[in-house]
Amino acid sequence: MTASTTRWTRSFPDGAYVVVEPGLAIAVPGRPSPQHPDAPAVQVTSLGATAVVQAGWCWPIPEAAIRSAVGPVGAAVAVTSAITGVPRAELVRHDGLGTTVIVEAAASAYPPYTVVLSATVDAATAAVVARAVAGEPGLVSLVYHAEAAGLPLDPDARSRSAALGVAIAPDRSVTATADVAEWSRHDNEQE
Repeated sequence: MTASTTRWTRSFPDGAYVVVEPGLAIAVPGRPSPQHPDAPAVQVTSLGATAVVQAGWCWPIPEAAIRSAVGPVGAAVAVTSAITGVPRAELVRHDGLGTTVIVEAAASAYPPYTVVLSATVDAATAAVVARAVAGEPGLVSLVYHAEAAGLPLDPDARSRSAALGVAIAPDRSVTATADVAEWSRHDNEQE
């Protein structure tokens, strides 16, 4: 049987969770990524005792990868998002005491679910964000929270997606996480 006549579920390398049925692919986006690949994902501007932290991110559906995975019928497959409502995004600081939300905002209501975050923070938080931007992992992450619909949940694909930073709960609530240091290293390599 081909992808055009059967249903299959897969986790993609970016953590996206995709269900393909004849003529239709329903997707939960993978890990968040910078809004502009050629610009820093997070910037810290020091103002002395405080600083401004700004971040521009998106949460895209890997449409080209989905079409490629479907094979020869890929061009005829409608790719749609399983996300319902408006996702919420948070820039989160991790430390020995747990996690602290630095700033949160609603993302756009449609793919690629773009969000621009900006906050004035104290010098200590700015220092932690600057270390993450310099490439130190585990300090700051960007997290999308959303609800999904229309998804059968395949345990193996869910586990693979969760291991890649996209967790889908049985109630279909979705949490997608990216470490700022991962993208900061990428940004620094392009300089």
